[in-house]
Amino acid sequence: MSTAAIVIDNFLSTSQWDTIQSSIGSHLKSTYEENRNDLHTQINSWIETKLKELNLWQDHWKDEIKLFSSLNSIPAGINMESADPTNGGYHREDGGYIYYIHPLWDSSFGGQLKFKDCSVKEIEPKPNRFVWVNPDVWHGIEVVQHEAVSNRVTVVAWPTGTVEYPSADIVINTL
Repeated sequence: MSTAAIVIDNFLSTSQWDTIQSSIGSHLKSTYEENRNDLHTQINSWIETKLKELNLWQDHWKDEIKLFSSLNSIPAGINMESADPTNGGYHREDGGYIYYIHPLWDSSFGGQLKFKDCSVKEIEPKPNRFVWVNPDVWHGIEVVQHEAVSNRVTVVAWPTGTVEYPSADIVINTL
């Protein structure tokens, strides 16, 4: 089996997390948005540093992340996978990450990251959780339910490459 994705919980330090939480208020109740603001830039910088500490960083990612990254805020009821119904609500890239920055989450809120043909079908979008999805892995986003107390807020990027990290909190394998 090959590694489809890795999950690392409590990814950034408490002080970094506190800085994020003091800055995301406007994203928690906004309409759908994708943007690149100062917070987005700062979080990607911290992600780079952390990935270097874990010996996972690939140098070509620096330029790719500048081009293919955003802070996303998804409110309740938006189906992010509706644009391509032929793939059953799944899509794939050449690699990439999702870092969850909303302050709290309950599984009843929806918004799970779902996987097709993998050992794990879905993971909850827990705060301060980092997920790397390897190339060509079919994945998607469940709709955020109206019970959610805030938007599902993430920093996402699509740098190309494969990551293997056996020490991850969750290792998702393709079947």
